[in-house]
Amino acid sequence: MSDTYILSTLQALCNTVGVNGMPQIAELVNTLLQPYTEDISLDCNGNIVATIPAAKADAPVLLLEAHMDEIGFVVTAVEDNGFLRVSPCGGVDLRCLAAAPVVVWGDTAVTGVFCSTPPHLLEKQEEEKATPADKLFVDIGMSAAAAKERIHVGDRVSFAQNFAVVRDTLVTSKALDNRAGVAAILYALSTLDTKALPYTLKILFACGEELGCRGAAPGGFASDADAAIITDVSFAFTPDAPRASCGDLSHGVMIGISPTLDAPFSADLQQLALKNDIPYQPEVVGGKTGTDADAISIAKSGIRCALLSTPLRYMHTPVEMVDLLDIRAVGDLMAAFIREEALRA
Repeated sequence: MSDTYILSTLQALCNTVGVNGMPQIAELVNTLLQPYTEDISLDCNGNIVATIPAAKADAPVLLLEAHMDEIGFVVTAVEDNGFLRVSPCGGVDLRCLAAAPVVVWGDTAVTGVFCSTPPHLLEKQEEEKATPADKLFVDIGMSAAAAKERIHVGDRVSFAQNFAVVRDTLVTSKALDNRAGVAAILYALSTLDTKALPYTLKILFACGEELGCRGAAPGGFASDADAAIITDVSFAFTPDAPRASCGDLSHGVMIGISPTLDAPFSADLQQLALKNDIPYQPEVVGGKTGTDADAISIAKSGIRCALLSTPLRYMHTPVEMVDLLDIRAVGDLMAAFIREEALRA
């Protein structure tokens, strides 16, 4: 049941566009939160914020956070030949762009592809280089007149829907960074008795992480949380990656250990994972985590933060890959932390 729930929820999340500035993903997340609370709002930054009250008054406030935006592009020009120029919204892996299918969100959704120069036409020194996005074109198969009527400067561009089950519990898709984290929080809520919580839960599904944690900073400030569990994705090992910098796909939740995170909080989560037979792997980061935890930990007068990550291959490409069992481990650990009232005073 849990894997079926995670799969269906994740597929719906990944197949919904969420390049920063677009409302569709926030609208879906709002709907998915409604079984757990009526206290849901959209703030001026585009964050979805929800509150699920504790069973008793004056309970500590625990923030659960994941960012919901995805990498993409913005149209910078409609050329006189009908081709589009674009600029990245977030840290797109440029190596994957040539010939990648996309959707241009103009007056209506328009299918396109990034142009790919045939190898025999490239200069020798260009063969091993990734072409910058602003030097690539998107082909939407239209004349200049038709393109300029339907597409405008500032329109967003996303990778095309491509969610697929690779094998058993492995899935690939665009936007798994960080729809995996959103799915983990929703799964955790589905396993809890939200009418008898020991903490008041603040749920923050933030925008703008791919542009520098822009949603998490004000969202964390406004939460008035006593502590926060942030969930994101982190690098899973592939043969071309440095082994020491990666976790392992299908080996459970990655528990962050970093100078920017609360050390006792991280240690307690490891002990809780052991106690509940939840597969986990420590992730040591020697500085900033590169996640929304960096912004939330210094919000207001400071918030104690822990970081739980889903191992992910091929980050910031349209073919990211995760294991549903790892997402379940993230959700199970969050739920166990809440259920067992593990927050230190």
